[in-house]
Amino acid sequence: MTPFGTYLEHLRRSRRMQQKQLADLMGINPCYVSTLERGRKGPPSTAVLKRLIKNLNLSRDEQERLWHSVELSEMTFRLPDGMSQDEFEMVHDLKSHLGSLNGDQVLIIRKVLGLGSGSQEGITM
Repeated sequence: MTPFGTYLEHLRRSRRMQQKQLADLMGINPCYVSTLERGRKGPPSTAVLKRLIKNLNLSRDEQERLWHSVELSEMTFRLPDGMSQDEFEMVHDLKSHLGSLNGDQVLIIRKVLGLGSGSQEGITM
């Protein structure tokens, strides 16, 4: 699952809705809701996200969490200009391990790089 998929499921369940009910409300296919929640696709278009915000009447806090979950769930990103050769090599090496790192390995990398705590940061449910 992606952070977006997890949060979408949380929003849907907090409103006591089934996937089909959410899909009908949004004007999308129920299979698409399932696909999003399972993280099989990246976040939907801005237009769909705005309909979600409106139709579920999301609070400001929920909207902020939604947009943060979208950002965390982007499947592709652009590497910054000016990276050193060492950084390129590190990104390449890290890429080959993504999907197989355990929690301890992720925590060690975060600590060494001085990154935030991760998983629940900004998406508290």
